[in-house]
Amino acid sequence: MWQKSSTVIVLLSLFSLLTACTFTESTFARTANNAGSAFAAAEATLAYAHEGKITYAYAASSFENFQSELSGIDHTLLAQGVENTRMLHHLLDLYTPAMRVVDAPCLSNVCNWRRQVEILNRASQAFLEAGNS
Repeated sequence: MWQKSSTVIVLLSLFSLLTACTFTESTFARTANNAGSAFAAAEATLAYAHEGKITYAYAASSFENFQSELSGIDHTLLAQGVENTRMLHHLLDLYTPAMRVVDAPCLSNVCNWRRQVEILNRASQAFLEAGNS
């Protein structure tokens, strides 16, 4: 009886381990997905601030966190050595203007915040797509 139970436990453990290995993200995919999610959160935060769903003070505090999370992602991606250099350059081309928004978000009605939302949206979509490919 114990022998059958231990065999089943070993087989289930082995199956779980093998399954986990096949679903593991690459470092690049994890980095791209994290960046895409952060850009999406920044986009939503900026839109919510201008729609009156959150205060500008709360949005400003959130953008400090986004800066911390996203700063240096360009160097990280370059260091990871991606095979698809065309995609990498596309991401880096979107990263730069998106980081300008993260570093200086329009938290008043004086500037073109909708344009900033578009920039963040494009970056978010591209990074998430790259992370899932």
